[in-house]
Amino acid sequence: MIDQFVGDVMTPSVRTIPPETTACDVATLFANHDIGSAVVVEPETSEYIGIVTKTDIMQQVAAGVDINSVRVTAFLSTPLVTIASTEDIHTAATLMKEHSIQRLPVTDDGELVGILTTTDLTHYIPRLRNAILRGRDDLAAQ
Repeated sequence: MIDQFVGDVMTPSVRTIPPETTACDVATLFANHDIGSAVVVEPETSEYIGIVTKTDIMQQVAAGVDINSVRVTAFLSTPLVTIASTEDIHTAATLMKEHSIQRLPVTDDGELVGILTTTDLTHYIPRLRNAILRGRDDLAAQ
């Protein structure tokens, strides 16, 4: 098996928001930056307390919630599941499957350094396939 690390595949930028952010403000952030999630951070302690995704916003809209007033603390996903950038992508994919999540924040020494998404993993598959084929061809040539 070819070792590939989360840090090599992850998206290095990730947005954070304070817990008092409204669903409407998060939806605007998502639209303006073409992103699908934001990590919720407690400003006083810098503690990562959860994550909000596009799906969470859609569920609020579908439920008829006033997205102009509801705060993300009412619907964020918690506890926040994270992974280190030095872990391999197989471990990350397993963690995502176990927790039924599509976005996995990446932390190193307690600092948020990126996010790994199912899209990141999907984009990586052709590179993995090519590496496997090159390895197979190299073995056949010996």
